[in-house]
Amino acid sequence: MRFTKRRRLISALESTAMADIIFLLLIFFLLSSSFILQTGIKVELPQVAQVEKQVQKDVIVTITAEEDVHLNGVPTPWKRFRQDLQSLLEASATKTVVIKGDQDVRLGRTVQVMDVARQLGASQLAIAARPLAAQEGEESNR
Repeated sequence: MRFTKRRRLISALESTAMADIIFLLLIFFLLSSSFILQTGIKVELPQVAQVEKQVQKDVIVTITAEEDVHLNGVPTPWKRFRQDLQSLLEASATKTVVIKGDQDVRLGRTVQVMDVARQLGASQLAIAARPLAAQEGEESNR
């Protein structure tokens, strides 16, 4: 006696394996994205009541709390600051210098940066700030 196998038609694709693969990829990307480091300069900007947003920023001078100077995110020793700023201002179209100084920086260092920028021909100087938090702004009005 000969038995015949019945052929079953696959009417639906098995989606369990596909769901497992997608789930594993999702876990992989979620875990690997948490290892990406955000690089930047840690600066605590002073707060002001009204902030005017700058659309175009040409040269950004950052002064950290330790009074380290960075030009457009690149650490610059004070001895080379004048030369590097001059080359950036020559390449700049608007000759605008934005100073991002930590709120704990001495005023003297900020004035020195502004003085050097003016001597090198900066047409506009701006000091970056962050807006007051809503609660702090209301408390200062009282």
